[in-house]
Amino acid sequence: MALQLGAFSFLQTLTGNPLLDGAMIVFAEALVFLVPAVLVYLWFQGEAGRLSSVYIFLAIIAGIGTSYGMGEIYQHPSPYESFDTLASGEPENSFPSQHTTALASLAAGLLWKARRRLGYTALGATALTGFARIYIGEHYLIDILGAGGAALLGLVTALLIERYAGRHVEDVTELGHRIERKVLEPVEKRI
Repeated sequence: MALQLGAFSFLQTLTGNPLLDGAMIVFAEALVFLVPAVLVYLWFQGEAGRLSSVYIFLAIIAGIGTSYGMGEIYQHPSPYESFDTLASGEPENSFPSQHTTALASLAAGLLWKARRRLGYTALGATALTGFARIYIGEHYLIDILGAGGAALLGLVTALLIERYAGRHVEDVTELGHRIERKVLEPVEKRI
């Protein structure tokens, strides 16, 4: 508890610069939009990209599901409920950070599927988001660390799905691709 309050208190001493505060709010709230953008990008990168997109999506869903489960087991209020911070909102459980879980799951999945450049970029976005969410008073350090744990459990789930149900995932992915082709074919003919 002392470590997380110490980290939170230190970061709160940095607030007060409107430019930095604004940037941190954007990082805390908007970087998570990289998740759907990267998944869509991968989908359109051929058969291997589509499969990577689906498995990474499964890792993200499993990671977020795990984070909600963790939040049912351990709960504490968001810092903004007890301190004057940049963030504000309704009382809620702060543990763990779903924004950070989603990005950490994306990063772990990308690295698992050997998409190193994107994976390391997503890892940087994860760190920046986690830092920013503490900075603005949305989360404590333990919430960000818990998000990392949830993301790793989500990745393990996706690995197990690939191992034991990989053929079914490939079939569903191919079905999705055929539907995509039927939907986009008339558009492509007009272009």
